[in-house]
Amino acid sequence: MPDSTHMILEHMLDVAAFRNKVLTSNIANADTPGYKAKDISFQKEMEKAAGTEGKTDFDIYDSATTMPNRDGNTVNVDIEMAKVAENNLIYDTAVQLIGMKQRMKKNILTAQ
Repeated sequence: MPDSTHMILEHMLDVAAFRNKVLTSNIANADTPGYKAKDISFQKEMEKAAGTEGKTDFDIYDSATTMPNRDGNTVNVDIEMAKVAENNLIYDTAVQLIGMKQRMKKNILTAQ
């Protein structure tokens, strides 16, 4: 049975993976007239998860990072790429922490 730390780390992975889908969708729609860039708040999603049991639905919002283009599109590819890079760091950190936790458990079990 996973402990609370493991569950939080798993939720970090879920949030980061979902956010990656949202951000890459923005990049894919950079030339779509009228498309509004979207995002989720990693911090708010983690706070929601801390107060509830199990999975939660993610709250997607319009991300007004730039003024709309003439066609109404609000995607700035440079900003979206920076968000993807930041999000990848969060995901990679969660993966590393899960691995460290598993190695610690293994070391404890083999030391006995």
